Amino acid sequence: MSRAGDMQVRSNGSSFNCRVDGARGPWVLLSHGLATDLGMWDELADALKARYRVLRYDARGHGGSVAPEGDYTLDQLVADAVGILDALEVAQAHFCGLSMGGMVGLGLMLDHPARIRSAVIADSRHTTTPEFTKAWHDRAAAVRQGGIAAIVTSTVERWSSAGLAARNPAVIARMERMVRNTSPAGYCGCAAALARLDYGHRLGEIRTPALVLCGTEDHGAPPENTRQMHAMIHGSRYLEIAQAGHISNIEKPAIFNAAVEKLFDDVEQGRVAG
Repeated sequence: MSRAGDMQVRSNGSSFNCRVDGARGPWVLLSHGLATDLGMWDELADALKARYRVLRYDARGHGGSVAPEGDYTLDQLVADAVGILDALEVAQAHFCGLSMGGMVGLGLMLDHPARIRSAVIADSRHTTTPEFTKAWHDRAAAVRQGGIAAIVTSTVERWSSAGLAARNPAVIARMERMVRNTSPAGYCGCAAALARLDYGHRLGEIRTPALVLCGTEDHGAPPENTRQMHAMIHGSRYLEIAQAGHISNIEKPAIFNAAVEKLFDDVEQGRVAG
């Protein structure tokens, strides 16, 4: 089955903006982070689309997807992804998710393992801490009081590696644009889900071929956190991308995309059990 271009897809009681690139090959599902959108995957979709059918979507409350009011849960965000696969009749897909999208990937591997052929969990976390939870509540409160504009600068500063603004101002502008275009309701709803993140005690259950990676300068999901996930996920691969912050796929697309392609290709070619 192949569908091309952008479409609205009904899933889990809501409507999602989705895009498919590529006309043949195994399916890949891409899931973005909080305060970004499916455009963050442009370079990866271009790299994969000759050999894979790449399905990406704007998460609940982001981009062109509907933004319901109220708190969301990670179970809800995982169910959104499963419903999109169901609606497009995708039985199984390779997966790549960053930050919030990586948390969705963990939920998929834990609760819907038959749907995920392999997974890249990038710049993400597996459990919360009191400081992490408080930060999400504080950021949501700032958005409720001052709108999404209140957190654009601080968010992009937190995401970026040292010196990025001088090295590549276009990347800074791209990040700022994605944050600014995020619905306040979507931001606050997803922040509530992230504040309750609690997959740490279950990662030993995962048997899906996986790569966990992060930027060396990722302060939101630092390398020590990613190394913990690597140690807990059976047979996983591990990568740190030098001089990259939290949105490592945009800062260092060539390195990021090559690692993703290698995992997917290795599974497809039988070099890793899938």
